[in-house]
Amino acid sequence: MYVPPRFAQTDRDQCLALIEREPFGLLATAGDDGVPFATHLPFLVERRGDEAVLVGHVARANPHWQAFDGARKALAVFQGPHGYISPAWYATSAKVPTWNYIAVHVYGAPRIVDDAGAARKAIAALTARFETGRPDPWEMSSLPEREADKLFTALVVFEMPVVRLEGKWKLGQHMAEEDRLGAVAGLTREGGDVALADAMKPERETV
Repeated sequence: MYVPPRFAQTDRDQCLALIEREPFGLLATAGDDGVPFATHLPFLVERRGDEAVLVGHVARANPHWQAFDGARKALAVFQGPHGYISPAWYATSAKVPTWNYIAVHVYGAPRIVDDAGAARKAIAALTARFETGRPDPWEMSSLPEREADKLFTALVVFEMPVVRLEGKWKLGQHMAEEDRLGAVAGLTREGGDVALADAMKPERETV
């Protein structure tokens, strides 16, 4: 990813926190024919001591899992708040439109989780992550064993140790403060992404 130094997010914890907030990512690998293959899916971030691992699953019918040999490199892309920025919002003139955004790229080599117990635990953890906060959370344990067996047979669970992280927080850091605050006000006034407006505030540059 092209990341000018002024937009680089070098705080590993901030990048991982973005993935935890926005877990639906895009996983891409290069096929044997050189053509990229990508799958959209939700991820969990597991912190194992100093190591961070992305955990996910794909349908067994999806051929993508055949590339998860623990050696072939992959890229997982996550996107935070983003939106169009009108030059009409700036305090000074002679500016052009742009798009502000937050993005994180994760590099690693996915590997299949062969242990059936670990695979089930991973699916249960992913489900619990998104059921949290519901008035009556659904649990994997409520699924009849026969149906659970069918489910896990139809899925391939994998994990991808994080080898490298790239974070890009393009939030107008290169603009004069009055222009940046004008863009924040414009986003807020015209119904733009509230999270983006909040992140663009000068005191929130690293958030």
